[in-house]
Amino acid sequence: MRSIGVWRGVAVVFLVLLMHLPAHAQRKHTVQSGQTLGVIAKRYRVSVTNLAAANGLKKTSNLRIGQVLRIPPKGVVYVYPGQTLTGIAQLNKVSVTALAKANGLSPSSTLRVGQRLELPGYSAGAKATKARRAILSGMVTLERPASQESLRVRLFDTAGKPDPKARTRLARFLRDRESDEEKRPSIRLMRVLAYLADHFNGRTIVVVSAYRSDKDGTSEASRHSSGEAVDIRVEGVPSESLRDYCLTLRRVGVGYYPRSSFVHVDVRDREVYWVDWSRPGEPPLYLPPGETPEKYDAGSSTGSTPAAL
Repeated sequence: MRSIGVWRGVAVVFLVLLMHLPAHAQRKHTVQSGQTLGVIAKRYRVSVTNLAAANGLKKTSNLRIGQVLRIPPKGVVYVYPGQTLTGIAQLNKVSVTALAKANGLSPSSTLRVGQRLELPGYSAGAKATKARRAILSGMVTLERPASQESLRVRLFDTAGKPDPKARTRLARFLRDRESDEEKRPSIRLMRVLAYLADHFNGRTIVVVSAYRSDKDGTSEASRHSSGEAVDIRVEGVPSESLRDYCLTLRRVGVGYYPRSSFVHVDVRDREVYWVDWSRPGEPPLYLPPGETPEKYDAGSSTGSTPAAL
């Protein structure tokens, strides 16, 4: 009973800490049949201890199919019960002084379970700068099966500025297929496409849906109608992997459609994630991440619709 009480307290502390953490984008993983913390940790090259601490779990916890786990970013450590600043420093081969300084602590500070620590040399600013530089020379290859078109274009110049001619070409490529109307895509959406091309080593990004004109006034809330959203897949990449990477990006909306062949990604002011279990042509079936639709009638809608899809 004492052990159960301790872990309940751990969970509460972890949730409180999580609510006050900065909105750093993180990878997320949806648990599949037969997966354990050890298997998932090995896949993402993180320690089981850090993965467990990041999710308020024990290292021996059993996982549920569909459970969504946060994957600790590189250079970030979450405090597991019993860990100390000295112990964490030794495990990660850094000095206690440097670790304390990187997190605004004193070497003698007492840590809290679930506390987020950055290792020396892994500041968010440095990582963001590196990420911006990584896309400057990236070439984006796009394909649109519905219109049998393809486009290979460099979206940003060597200074990281959007290329106006490339933006015009992209607007034409992403046009409304029914009305033939064009809209210049958001520069932030262009940057998302560049990140995707860079991360997946130049693989072709297949565009399922892009700009949708608001001619009837029915798409008022849709980011598709403002040039800020695309539904895509990447050749040779599972939808789950595409979704997990999109979830690492900042200030984006990510929609996962397990019964369809694409992932929705848009740009917005904060991170939003939803799962829509509807089949093609059916009304939306939004469920919380980790929940499956077996207990709902096929084709019915439930849950809350994500804001401004």
